[in-house]
Amino acid sequence: MEDRCRTRASFVAVELTLADGTRLALRPIDAGDRDRLSALFARLSPESRQRRFFSPKHELTPRELAFLTDIDHVDHEAFAAVDRRDGSIVGAGRYVRRRDRDAAADLALEVADELQNLGIGTALAGRVVQRASENGFALLTATTLWENRPARALLRRLGFHARGSRGTEIELELPLDPVGDRLGRA
Repeated sequence: MEDRCRTRASFVAVELTLADGTRLALRPIDAGDRDRLSALFARLSPESRQRRFFSPKHELTPRELAFLTDIDHVDHEAFAAVDRRDGSIVGAGRYVRRRDRDAAADLALEVADELQNLGIGTALAGRVVQRASENGFALLTATTLWENRPARALLRRLGFHARGSRGTEIELELPLDPVGDRLGRA
């Protein structure tokens, strides 16, 4: 219980500046982000939604929005990339503890289509990996579609390796080092 409180207090927003000068803040998601997260979903193309949710998806239900924003910051952590100009969320990254493997969590990312391939997903994934390590996870997993080459490339750059595949999906995993080893911190 003390660990939970301690880890919640360690949040610091991180600034990310894109090549065009757009400034983003990477910060934890909270319950007040429901409308902004819904707006991010609306910005995703049908292809991006398929890649993120593995099936056609037209909208997020109130229950899904609650799950995506009611974060405990230990078993479920999520970060938003927030455009400093208008406060909109342009990307989100998260992990959720796996029910079948206590020391493991699943990673998921989404970035607005018009802002993909600018480093937002990489920055969000880096924050998620760091927090998972800080919160004592030994392993991160990610499942993506075989056809999602950008996601597979990003995960490979982060050190994920293939664990197995099922039909159109591939599962990758990243063993986590003790806090700081991966990021060069003491």
